Amino acid sequence: MPELRTDDGPRKLRAVWLGPKGATLPFEWTYVQWAVTLLMIPVGIVLIAGIIAAGGLLVLGHVPWFSWWFGLIYGGPAGVWVAVRLMRGVSFDEPLRFKITTLREEWGHQSRMRAESTTRWQMPWPTVQELPDTTIALLAEPSDRSESDEETS
Repeated sequence: MPELRTDDGPRKLRAVWLGPKGATLPFEWTYVQWAVTLLMIPVGIVLIAGIIAAGGLLVLGHVPWFSWWFGLIYGGPAGVWVAVRLMRGVSFDEPLRFKITTLREEWGHQSRMRAESTTRWQMPWPTVQELPDTTIALLAEPSDRSESDEETS
């Protein structure tokens, strides 16, 4: 996709949150990046804890007591890592909703533009028969036409 160049100042505004006054962070994240990261932390915790629990259930026959702690210790950072990797490709030209729509389109085989329903036109085949005399007269060569006009008058 070509890079979008616009002179619209408010659309180019990169709303960032650096943290509380006096204790700013050493990096700049947009509000969308913060939201995605904060949503991915619990997802990572549940995913890692679930993997450890399922593995323990298969191997030991019961859920290990430490599966929730592994989820907290490793799932939170894993969620942050996944969020940072996902948000790396998000920019002003390709916002998050564009990426999500593209992903849905690629995996769901759906188009962004809803096509109209297809119309099946069925035309009847013409019957084969002799042409009427008036049609033959109209299709005749101009020299033939003048001769046929003389014959009729």
